[in-house]
Parts: sequence; structure tokens; C-alpha cells
Amino acid sequence: MSLEDFAARFRPGIRAKLDWNALAEACANVHVESFVGDEAKQRLAAFFTVWYADSTGADSSWSAPDSLPLRVGAAYRTLHSWPDSRSRTVAALTQAFSASPEPVSLTVPAYRVGGGHVLLDGNHRAVAAHQADADVHLTVCSLAAPVSESILPDLRHHAAPSP
Repeated sequence: MSLEDFAARFRPGIRAKLDWNALAEACANVHVESFVGDEAKQRLAAFFTVWYADSTGADSSWSAPDSLPLRVGAAYRTLHSWPDSRSRTVAALTQAFSASPEPVSLTVPAYRVGGGHVLLDGNHRAVAAHQADADVHLTVCSLAAPVSESILPDLRHHAAPSP
């Protein structure tokens, strides 16, 4: 998949502050991988969301000094402080995914960071699919580009420390 195809498919849904021009200038590549069954749920659990927790475990902003990004598998630890709309959406999706006889089919855009990924869209669906009592078919379309907050501010949490 080319960067242009990635943008055509996912740009309308990505609300993160991704600098598309900087991605193009960095000659970003896109990799597509698919996973099923237990491997899909394990991969999903390890993805970083664009949701954050502070040092007390409460929901936080990406820009707060002590905020840490949450992985899909640990996102529920801040459930007590989620905005109502997030709680309702994740609960409804989890219930729908669990009730369906079909596997949950997720195609998500992500940004590669080190050995992991930051979800750019689909955080609610990813957390719900991970929590649901359902099989998951996961397709990840991931950007490979410099891990720089000038491309995406959230990446400041994933960039290697300066020497």
C-alpha cells in the first residue's frame, strides 16, 4: 500500500494531529499485516492507544507532563475516569462484538514505534474487540517513518531519549 492509498483510506477518520506533509517528506512506507485468533488478540493488546493515564491511573491528556500512553490491553485501568462518551461507546461495541456469531473484523491504521504500534484510529473498536468474547481478524496498515513529535505530537512518548 502506498502512502497515497493509506491517506485516501484512513485520513478522514484519523483525528490525531498527523502531519501528512511531513510524512510524505520523510518518504513514509506503509506495511500491511494480518492476524487471526489468539495472535490477533495478543497483537491488539500490545498496541498503544492515543489515550493516556497520569501517575494516579486516571485518564489524562497526551500533553500532560506525567501522562503515559495506554496499551489496548491495559486501557480499562482508567475506566473509572473515562469520559462518558468513551465508556458508552466501548461498552456498546464490546456487547455487540460479544453477541455476534461472526469474528470481529478490524482494519486499523497505526504508526510503527520501535517494536510496537500506535493506533491512529479505531481505539474504541480495538479496546472493545480485545475485551469482547469473540474471535478477532486484525489487519494493520502501519506507517513506517521517523518517530518524531513533529510528525505526530503523541510520538513524543515513544521517541528515543536524546543523548
